[in-house]
Amino acid sequence: MNSKRVGVSFLLMILLELLVGVGLSIYYIAGGTAEIGIAANLILAQLMNVVPLFFVILVGRKKYRSEKIFTDVLGFRRIKISTALMTILYTVLVMPLSTLANAISMIFVDNAVESIAGDVLDVPFVIMFSLMAVFGPFCEELVFRGAFFRGFRKSGNIFGAILLSALLFAIMHMNFNQAAYALLLGIMMALAAEATGSTTTSFLMHLFFNGQSVCLMYLGDRLNSEFLEEELATAFTAQEMTFTIAVYLLLAVVCTSIAFCVLTWMAANEGKQNFLRTVWASRKNRQGKLWSVCLVIGMTLALTYMIAVEILNHLL
Repeated sequence: MNSKRVGVSFLLMILLELLVGVGLSIYYIAGGTAEIGIAANLILAQLMNVVPLFFVILVGRKKYRSEKIFTDVLGFRRIKISTALMTILYTVLVMPLSTLANAISMIFVDNAVESIAGDVLDVPFVIMFSLMAVFGPFCEELVFRGAFFRGFRKSGNIFGAILLSALLFAIMHMNFNQAAYALLLGIMMALAAEATGSTTTSFLMHLFFNGQSVCLMYLGDRLNSEFLEEELATAFTAQEMTFTIAVYLLLAVVCTSIAFCVLTWMAANEGKQNFLRTVWASRKNRQGKLWSVCLVIGMTLALTYMIAVEILNHLL
């Protein structure tokens, strides 16, 4: 897997998502009544991420047959138990940063996850936890921190590989709300994968992050009352939103600083003592190209779709 093949895979992914989206729209406009449930939607979304990737991998298998798919291409390697435990702490420390990005994005766009909360809560907890906290993160990590990040990394520009794989992860969500915090989480997860040399680390991060979100969603539903509903309905005035952002900005600065200390420890624990210095120095490496024509086309299509959806939402 290299940057060119990553570009082809991403373009196919976006084309497949747009094709399925347009197909479903035509079906409903034509009078179709059968609806795809939230569980089926989540499975379909992940298949649209994974299928193009494995198609590209299998097409070029003869050329790259010396690479082992699970370890060399996707980067899933064993990590120490102590590293896995510190990964949980690292994830907790990163959460204020993602919450800050989410809060800022909500000034301009709607909360995408909140809009599907009702559908999620109609499905048993075990099923949704399995799909949103295990299946989804596993598929997304093998694509974005596995094949894509490692493919870009072959250019020698690790710094650029981290940023670009995170950007693709953000765009893949196809909405600006999730893209805002997915970009920052993508960077922090790619740093963790690089620090430990394993996609297993970023998968654990993703699992923990999504898992706590699902648990809080169901717990909130159990504890919900008319009083809480009234409070939530009036919770975000402009003044209160500004205060919330200010608080999370302070938390994000403090917690992210500590997170980098934890990240450095994780790297040293896995035998990569100077990894941050290596990542920073790699930005000057020009051995190979990160960008490709297919990648630019895929990103342009996705961003055009996202902008069009926001314009339509404001007009309707």
